[in-house]
Amino acid sequence: MKTNYNFFKTIVVVLLFSSTSWSQTTIAQWNFNGSSATTVPGGETSPSTSLGNGTALLVGSTTGSATFPAGISAAGIGSSDPVNTTPQTNFAWGTTNYPALGTGNKQNGIQINANTTGYADITFRFDQRLSNKTANTYVVQYTTNRTVATPIWVDAQLFTFTPAATGTGDVWYNLRTVDLTSISALDNNPNVAFRIVSDFDPSTGNYLASTSTSAYDPTGVVRFDMITVSAATTLGINEFETSNNKFKIYPNPSNKEIVFFNQTVDITVINTLGKVILNSKNTNSIDTRSFTSGIYFVKTSTGITTKLVIK
Repeated sequence: MKTNYNFFKTIVVVLLFSSTSWSQTTIAQWNFNGSSATTVPGGETSPSTSLGNGTALLVGSTTGSATFPAGISAAGIGSSDPVNTTPQTNFAWGTTNYPALGTGNKQNGIQINANTTGYADITFRFDQRLSNKTANTYVVQYTTNRTVATPIWVDAQLFTFTPAATGTGDVWYNLRTVDLTSISALDNNPNVAFRIVSDFDPSTGNYLASTSTSAYDPTGVVRFDMITVSAATTLGINEFETSNNKFKIYPNPSNKEIVFFNQTVDITVINTLGKVILNSKNTNSIDTRSFTSGIYFVKTSTGITTKLVIK
């Protein structure tokens, strides 16, 4: 029992002194504004950031609109972008050519690349406008290493809704926010990326139009605006220097699936009662499908301990 007490005391101390918190910091943001609908910086295939550094790309069959659509309507109803000027300078990234029914699930949309070096506790936010015939369901995914030949994309959050009544599907869904502060592998990482991709409606198992009286059409237009990658924590100098070698687990929390490490290590998995659940050598992943929901501690042979949450 004494050993368990000392173990958890160490965990608490590490958590209390692991980071320095500051106000929310924008790492990269895209507002897609320009002097005209055809002169938005970067163009329709890779629009430039309006703040910070990052890249925006199209995914799969999706194409961009050569003429950027409005980010705000004449009635002043639009995205969360505060810009509302005359002549129009507030635009959005229009995307179309999504997959046909029953094909390309979670493979088409947009990708946002960002560099979180020096930052931790990441949040991803965006505004989205769906035309009546576009899909009603989208999923935000992340990867901790976009540079490998086949990145591992992890589903972070699903955004879906019951198809709206006639004529109300073409509206903005603003400030869609994905809290990724628990995903430590996204912290202080130059190679992170996020995707917003069309997904099958969870109740039908296929694409479903965003308006109840419309049929899904791949040529419907999905607009994006105010895409923002931000951080709640700025790392101190010592943390910045040591974080590159920090042992990281993802996805974390895990939905009883295979979880991956950013290093090949020898590990011991311990539950909250101090019982050893698993020992594994020279591995970069573990299978948590047989684990009971709860909190576990993954300890490496070098003495690093990281909390793992199983939902």
